[in-house]
Amino acid sequence: MQQPLPRIPDATLKNLIAVFYTRVRKDPVIGPVFNDAITDWEAHLETLFLFWTSLLYGNTGYNGRPVPAHFKHREHMTPAAFTRWLELWAQTTDDLLPPEIAALLQDRAACIGTSFQRAMAFQGAR
Repeated sequence: MQQPLPRIPDATLKNLIAVFYTRVRKDPVIGPVFNDAITDWEAHLETLFLFWTSLLYGNTGYNGRPVPAHFKHREHMTPAAFTRWLELWAQTTDDLLPPEIAALLQDRAACIGTSFQRAMAFQGAR
C-alpha cells in the first residue's frame, strides 16, 4: 500500500517537472525520443503537471489517456528507456525535494513505469 503524500506546493511540483524534462530533453538515451514526439513543450509540461497532481491527489482536471498517447512510441519504450527515465527522475527528485518526499515520488514513478510497460505489452499482444 502506498503511503499518503503530503501536498506539494504547485510551484514546487511545476519546477520539479520542468527541471526533470529539461534533463530528459538533454539525455542522449531518451532525449531524442521525447524531442521528436513533443512539439509544444509548454503545453506538455502543463499536461504533466495535471497528470501528476491527479496521480498524487485525485482528480484535479487531468482527463488524458496516457497509454494510448504513448502507444505510438512503443518501439522506443524499452526496459532500458524506462530505467533511464527512472534514473533521471530519482536524480531530480533527490536534488529538489526532501528525502521522504523524493522517495515517495520515486515509488510513484516506478509504479507508472511498471504500468506503462505492462500496458504496452498487453496492447502489443492484441
